[in-house]
Amino acid sequence: MAVDLHVHSNVSDGAHSPRELVLMAKARGVSALALTDHDSVLGVPSALSAGEELGVSVIPGVELSTDIENAEVHILGFYIDMTSAKLHEVLDMLKKGRQERSAEILRRLKALGMDIPLEYVLSLGKEGFTGRNQIFRAMVNLGFARPDKRYGDFQRYLGKKGLAYVEHRGLSPEDAVRFVRDSGGVPVLAHPGTDIPFSFIEDLIGIGLEGIEAYHPTHSKKTTKKWLKFTKSRGLIVTGGSDFHNVSPEEPLGLGSLPVPDSIVLELTQRWLKISSVQSTPSC
Repeated sequence: MAVDLHVHSNVSDGAHSPRELVLMAKARGVSALALTDHDSVLGVPSALSAGEELGVSVIPGVELSTDIENAEVHILGFYIDMTSAKLHEVLDMLKKGRQERSAEILRRLKALGMDIPLEYVLSLGKEGFTGRNQIFRAMVNLGFARPDKRYGDFQRYLGKKGLAYVEHRGLSPEDAVRFVRDSGGVPVLAHPGTDIPFSFIEDLIGIGLEGIEAYHPTHSKKTTKKWLKFTKSRGLIVTGGSDFHNVSPEEPLGLGSLPVPDSIVLELTQRWLKISSVQSTPSC
C-alpha cells in the first residue's frame, strides 16, 4: 500500500479541500496520509473525519516555515495534539505574521512594476491564510508571470534568493522543533536537500529533532541515499511524501505517487508513542 506523509490542502496553499485529498488517497490506494498544511491545522478535523469514514489512516500534521541565512528550514510536526491551546495560539500568531510578510513581498513586487492588492491575494486562500503560492497565483492571474514557468518565475521573484523574497516571521528552526514537541508531536526536518549544513541539523537533534524527510520529489537518488545514511547513523526516523499541492502543471508528482516504504508509518507511530510516554511520566 502507498503512503504519503506530506500533503497540502486549500486551507493553506493546496488546490483541494482536506476531504477531497482523502477521497483521492482512497482512490489511489493510499493507506496513510499526513495533512501537513503550512502553519495551520484548520483542515485536520475534516481530514480525520473523512479518513474515518473512508478507511484511510490520517495523521494530524503541520509544516512550520522558518529561515536561516542561506536556506529555508521547514519543520514537519506529526501526531500533534489538536486539543492544545498553545498550538492554536501560536498558529494564530504565525497567520498574522504571514499576512505581514505577504504585504511586504507585495510592496517589493510593486517596486518592480507589479501592483497586486493584498486583498486580492487573500481572496485566493481560505481562513485568512497567505503564502507565496497564492502570491504567485495572483502574479499569473494578473499577467505578471507564466503558469508554465513556475520554477523559473517563482524562484526569480519569490524564492529564497528572489528579488521580492522576505524571510518568514515568528519562529526560528529551534523554536519550531520545541513547539512541535510541546504540542505532543514528532518534529521532522522537511526536504533538507543540499543547502542545510550537517552541523546545523546536529544542533536541532540536540534539542529534540526526531527525523528527516529523506523521500521527497526534489531529492535526487544520491541526496535521498545521503539522508538515509545520515538518519541511520544518528538514530533518527525517516519520513517521505509527495509535497502535493496540485497548483502547478510543473509539480513533479501526484498524491501518493512517490515510492515511500509503508513501514515508515509504523516507525513514526512508535516514535510518537515513545515521546508521549516520556512526556506523560511524572518526574521524581
